[in-house]
Amino acid sequence: MLRLLIAAVVTGLLASAADAQVTYPARTETFDVHLRYRIRADRDERIRQFRELQRHLKALGFVETPREDADLDLFDPTAEDLRGTLPSAKLNRLFDNGTVVTAVASPAGQAAPADGAAPVNVRIRIAAGFAREAQQALHGQVVRQLGLLGFRESVSYDTAGDTLVRGVMPANAVSTLTKDLRTLPSGWFLPAVPLDQLPAPLRTTVAIRTVEVLATPATAPASAEVAPAPGGRAAAAPGAQPPSPKLTPDAAAMADDPANAGTPQRFDLVLTEPPGNDWPNLRERLRTSAEGVSIEGFVGTVVSVRVARAADLRRLADVLEVRSVRLPKVGSLTGGPAKAAANAATVPDLLKRSEVEQLHQRGYRGAGQHVVLIGTDFAGLAAFKSANAVELLDLTAELSAELVADPTAEGVGAGTLAARLVSATAPGARLTAVRIDPAAFHQLYAVAQLVGGNPASSEAVQTRAFELTRRADVLAARRSSVLSEYAKAFGDLSDDERPATRRDAARKALQQLEADEQIFSAANARFNRLKSQLDGLRGASVVINTLVWDTGTPQDGLSELSRLIDARYTPAPKQSALRTLKGPPTPVWVQAAGLKAAQVWSGPFLDGDGDGVMEFAPSLVAVPAGRWTRTLNFLDLKSPDGTTTEVLPTGTKLRLTVQWREPQDPGGFVAREPSLPLTLRLLRQLDPTGKTAASDDLEEVAQSVGEPVKLLRTAASGAFEQTLDVTLSVAGVYALRLDGRSAFDYQLPALRQRIEVSPRIVIERVGPDADKGAVGFRTFPTARSGVGVPGDSLAALTVGTSDGKTQLGTGPGVTLGAKPDVVAPGTITVGDGTLTGTTASAAFVGGSAACLGSAGVRATDLLRLFGLTPGGEFVLPAEWLRSLSAYRPTH
Repeated sequence: MLRLLIAAVVTGLLASAADAQVTYPARTETFDVHLRYRIRADRDERIRQFRELQRHLKALGFVETPREDADLDLFDPTAEDLRGTLPSAKLNRLFDNGTVVTAVASPAGQAAPADGAAPVNVRIRIAAGFAREAQQALHGQVVRQLGLLGFRESVSYDTAGDTLVRGVMPANAVSTLTKDLRTLPSGWFLPAVPLDQLPAPLRTTVAIRTVEVLATPATAPASAEVAPAPGGRAAAAPGAQPPSPKLTPDAAAMADDPANAGTPQRFDLVLTEPPGNDWPNLRERLRTSAEGVSIEGFVGTVVSVRVARAADLRRLADVLEVRSVRLPKVGSLTGGPAKAAANAATVPDLLKRSEVEQLHQRGYRGAGQHVVLIGTDFAGLAAFKSANAVELLDLTAELSAELVADPTAEGVGAGTLAARLVSATAPGARLTAVRIDPAAFHQLYAVAQLVGGNPASSEAVQTRAFELTRRADVLAARRSSVLSEYAKAFGDLSDDERPATRRDAARKALQQLEADEQIFSAANARFNRLKSQLDGLRGASVVINTLVWDTGTPQDGLSELSRLIDARYTPAPKQSALRTLKGPPTPVWVQAAGLKAAQVWSGPFLDGDGDGVMEFAPSLVAVPAGRWTRTLNFLDLKSPDGTTTEVLPTGTKLRLTVQWREPQDPGGFVAREPSLPLTLRLLRQLDPTGKTAASDDLEEVAQSVGEPVKLLRTAASGAFEQTLDVTLSVAGVYALRLDGRSAFDYQLPALRQRIEVSPRIVIERVGPDADKGAVGFRTFPTARSGVGVPGDSLAALTVGTSDGKTQLGTGPGVTLGAKPDVVAPGTITVGDGTLTGTTASAAFVGGSAACLGSAGVRATDLLRLFGLTPGGEFVLPAEWLRSLSAYRPTH
């Protein structure tokens, strides 16, 4: 067994080495070479070794540049330089003679830059043959020592086992590299760093063997130490207010944009910790921090606010309890309308295939069940006719001061098709369609609370009630003032100009007051109707949610919503059969799983060489052909028609988000949070073909900046999130790199805090072209990336599609989480429309759950008690169905 394991390891390493490859531009046929040799011997031995060196060089085709005193080199014990030309293919053969120490080569005839400080591209091969750790250490030491000469290292290039150094350096510093690197840079008498202070193995090694000046133009590579690239937070303009460290780059950009300065905007305030009983005081301080601030929602440590002017955002950031300010996180849709497809399932076929038809034949058609369907687009719902009326509750109205809902789109929306599918599956159930704003996570949380039995009103409803009360007081004061003025004005009925003008003004003021009161009365009526509809959600038996949040809220079942579902949607142990019968049934939460399988990566933070750069795959995973490292995950673009390309077009807007959870000592003091800050770095391949530049030549396009947002702190861990927004200015091949250096590197190695984290990275294409294709991971995709929130809840019945395109798992921090719970077809024809994605499969399973509820069975109980295969297709057990014949309902 041990031999097999060793063989597998060796095979994996060989495959990795064989697959990794870099394409370089063709070299010139001849190099101009400046080499340094060393012969330390007496006169006769020096002559012998020098002549042997000459024969070796002549055999390689080396042609020495003529010099007047060249014949003296044979006898001069201090002579050690030779210049000439050499066929480029023989460069590495120089060292077959042991007296050759270092060689600097450049394309023959290539003139040196007129400006000696101009940068040139160099490829440096260093000494090899050390153990892995020592070789890695030597590589890093050489890079640092070269940095004293103005060298800047390229990013994420192929180091050929830490024997190759690539980058740019001043042209006038290249020729000095024929000298011993340990003595560079040199002062008048001594090197800048004394030899005895250099670290091993550099202290005892002639490190540089060959230096090749490349013909390609200098690319000025970026490194982790450079200033943020475009896409990060820009520096404040001279005289401008410096950006607040609490504002994320996207929020700062929104607030600083002059076009948004005077317009209402919504933001999320992330608090340092849940406010608890101090929430009423904090709410009032937030409301009064700037004029026109309203509280729209509150979930855990996230407060959603609307500011009348984006310029006032910094006043909210100055509130002590506010840790971060960000833009609202938008939920992802899990399906939508599509053209008719030949492989689409029909409702009768689904009912028969899943055996739900057997429930219908026994009379269990959802009677007595109240189904709540949550979506964002219910266009065309008013024209939908069903056996039981479908009520629409539009919660976008509660985000408006006038309680007016957002306008709907044309045609038939995904929510409407899902409502049709639910009605066809459970024709006897009552259905309420709830429309929420996808950027308002708090609305979904409020619905979950109401259905779960929490009588408290949402923050948005309380804000609207507060505003209406204040408007009523203002109108009452106006009425008193206007009526008083009206009475005084009409006390004088003379025809003089002044009294007439006063009566006219009083009449207009009264008319305007009555108009404003009518507007207020209509808004108040809309509020009362909205409140009544919200109250009607209590006691619902099935909730079907078609939205997923992959960012902005903690994964791994730790979000406030996931924990609420676990607490309120799980039946309590039966202590009294009578009390159980009298109490309301525990509702079922049916959740559509996420569809971003290729757009989400998750896994452990691997850093085998300890350089602070995450490897997206373990060492046993072969590097794909044409790639050279596991630290880069190249991206691709998948068009709606299914075609895939590595080239991302110009103007593509991307949002990259990484979330991770760190263990923390509940009783300890955390000096800095997070302990392992992660940085997203987006790189572009300069020439994928390798014709004009090496295929591993990359430039940094953008990197995330600013403090990560702390999403959650539990008794033993903290969850953090970092986001990078970038617009691609050049079409090309792009790759993602994730850096994670401990915040405690200044400590002695034995005292540093060592932690293990499992990052979760999400790529979203945003902007007007978001529907033109999805950008995902190409080089190292992962199968189990988490189904998103709230599908990661254990109590939620998470539904995927049977075509295998659904995200899997509960999250990176729960490696054994089995999600989705069931799958169903993801393309279903409903009437004259077709619905796709997990929206379709969740709507069908949700309707089936209502049918099961009318038979007295919770859908989740059926999965648990009857042993359906986790992740298997939703099919009711035939044995259990036969037992239902004696329980035909009487209604």
